[in-house]
Amino acid sequence: MTAPSPPSPNPALPQGQPSEPLQVARKLQALGQYAQAAALCEPLLVGAPRDFDLLLLLGTVKAQTPQVEQSVDLLCRAIEVRPDSVAAYYALGYAMCKLQQFAAGVECFDQCLALNPGYAEAACDRGSALVELGQHQAALESYALAIALRPAYSEAWSNQGNALLALGQTEAAIASFNHALTLNPRAAATYLNLGNAYQAAGDAALALSSYDQAIALQPNYLIALANRCGPLKQQHRLDDAVASCNQALALDPQHADTYWNRGLTLLLQGNLRQGFADYHWRWKRAAFAPIKRNFHQPLWLGDTPVRGKTVLLHAEQGLGDSLQFVRYTQALADLGARVVLEAEPALFELLGTLRGVDQLVRQGQPLPAFDLHCPLLSLPLAMGTELDSIPGPVPYLRASPERQAPWRDRLGPHHGLRVGLVWSGSPTHQDDHNRSIALEALLAHLPEGPQYVSLQKEVRASDQVALDTGGLLHFGPQLQSFSDTAALCACLDLVISVDTSVAHLSGALGQRTWILLPHLPDWRWLMHRSDSPWYPSARLYRQAQARDWSAPLAQLAAHLRALSA
Repeated sequence: MTAPSPPSPNPALPQGQPSEPLQVARKLQALGQYAQAAALCEPLLVGAPRDFDLLLLLGTVKAQTPQVEQSVDLLCRAIEVRPDSVAAYYALGYAMCKLQQFAAGVECFDQCLALNPGYAEAACDRGSALVELGQHQAALESYALAIALRPAYSEAWSNQGNALLALGQTEAAIASFNHALTLNPRAAATYLNLGNAYQAAGDAALALSSYDQAIALQPNYLIALANRCGPLKQQHRLDDAVASCNQALALDPQHADTYWNRGLTLLLQGNLRQGFADYHWRWKRAAFAPIKRNFHQPLWLGDTPVRGKTVLLHAEQGLGDSLQFVRYTQALADLGARVVLEAEPALFELLGTLRGVDQLVRQGQPLPAFDLHCPLLSLPLAMGTELDSIPGPVPYLRASPERQAPWRDRLGPHHGLRVGLVWSGSPTHQDDHNRSIALEALLAHLPEGPQYVSLQKEVRASDQVALDTGGLLHFGPQLQSFSDTAALCACLDLVISVDTSVAHLSGALGQRTWILLPHLPDWRWLMHRSDSPWYPSARLYRQAQARDWSAPLAQLAAHLRALSA
């Protein structure tokens, strides 16, 4: 967002108002010396409290300092004196956006454009405020207006790219960023944005090149240093990714997003102790604010004894995460704690088979009294987990025998190998395009002979024809909860799954599980190994090249033929 420009000098100052200090204050503001400019203006305003030029200048200066709230009062007073001032409305819009009051900022920029329809900066900044409100399509219209008013407006082209990227229009975003760079080839922020777009497109080399160009133009560019961790990980350069995060943290030791990036990389390397310590910074990230639980009781991270205490464990992210980390209930009970587990409705019945749980509460129901609480994914940090101390034994979940009987009837006589298939996860998952496989592509590699059973609850329209013609047994509508899925898994000889919650379920049940992983897997699957310390019954099949399933599917098919024989 463009900072308010210094107001143009107004020769028509009130009688007796000294013009020289005001002109000096404007020069100081232009040099970025905001405190000094304010110090010159404030004494003048005491003697002329309704002087528009003073109110506007001081309000604009305060908007560019941490004293933004003071600027709002000053700018509102300026507008009272001169209700048709475009500059005052623009500066007020800027101040409102700095205060995170983006809807109010949009209203101010609207007023600017009503007073001056040719004000390109107001149109551009209106778009940026709309982006913050999540109104990306409306933001595109504002950026289009700014560009129509000023075709060589590089910042508007760059900001337009951000809105396009948020809408998933990655190629158009890249084109917009590149055009912005033809207009201003020294815009470090645009190279940063371009790097983000290439990262979203899965082009690690160009993403890294763009971030490096941003850093070349702006040394110690913290966000670029933090973001380049992503493409370095995609290239399997994990040590370099950690080093880039370390450079960013040297600039800002409190930067939560960088700890998050470094933590995920360390976990992928198998450094669980330091990785989970960094991962705990997730609660300081804006993305985690909506799911953070703010209890009066203290958070437990292993720093106090729990013997005789009631500890609430609660889910925080996906169902797969819950299935993986509920294994810690017995370990916590062994420390002498009374364990209360809050479970998602889809898992409630299944988690009733867990050891170490004194009370199971359905999510959304009133909680009992407790002394301490811990999110499930903080348990490895609290327990000081290393690769050789992951809690066991496995299985730690069990399928109900009563629920298995109807599934055996539906499956019919057991003549050959029974194989469950899961080929796609939630389409809203940020990495779904990398982890999911088209059913047609999966079936093309599977040998004849086994009885294939779909474990998918939801089937995408693009997979429906393959499902109808592929000879699979499909029970999607009958899989009402994970207890049903667990019972069906228990009737099978093997579960083949992409990285979804069913993979965790099957692994937690101790079922033979083969998991198909993208070239850059999620941290929990580590790197360059075919087994998992989390699930001893699992075998991992990894892409050799990004977005190319041919090698792992060929290997899996060979192993499946051998198992069938």
